[in-house]
Amino acid sequence: MNRQKRTTLLLLVVLLALLIGAAAAYRTLSGRYKPADPISPVSDGQTTEADPAPASGEETVDERTPAPDFTVYDREGNAVTLSSFRGKPVVVNFWATWCPPCRMELPYFDAAWAEYGDKIEFLMVDLTDGGRDTVESAAAFTDEAGYAYPLYFDTDFSGAAAYAINAVPLTVFVDADGMLAGTHLGALEEETLRASLDALLP
Repeated sequence: MNRQKRTTLLLLVVLLALLIGAAAAYRTLSGRYKPADPISPVSDGQTTEADPAPASGEETVDERTPAPDFTVYDREGNAVTLSSFRGKPVVVNFWATWCPPCRMELPYFDAAWAEYGDKIEFLMVDLTDGGRDTVESAAAFTDEAGYAYPLYFDTDFSGAAAYAINAVPLTVFVDADGMLAGTHLGALEEETLRASLDALLP
């Protein structure tokens, strides 16, 4: 067997080993995957057996986490902060036009905004990096798709920094007190989104 045939055979063996390893890894990882659960309802301060009332004289401590504040800009260039919506539940979706999972879930958010928009604020925040996404390109994408939800632009990377975003889509659920109710990294199924929004409502 000459050198070229040996090299070809060796490459085929290596490729076959890689394919077998990839298939085994896929089976292992896919067995661990579970669909996303909706966020848990936020505690309304009522006590249960698992959360007994404090003894007389003890102070209660709110162990919830405040949602990190950030500033984004609307279509007219006006600055908008997350904290300005205090008193009403908020869902924040960080997305980008170049992100296929983002594009997959955007119709669900648009439909949810049409249904829940009078009870929950929606901040659909484009990660506007000035390269892949600009204010103009993100606005054009949204308009061409016919989405009516409120669109904001993270041109100063304020939201990206506040939530240490290194992947999108990222959805953040904030209760009416400005506390984090839950987060979800990756595309949301429509049923999960609606269940999470229902959990935000009183």
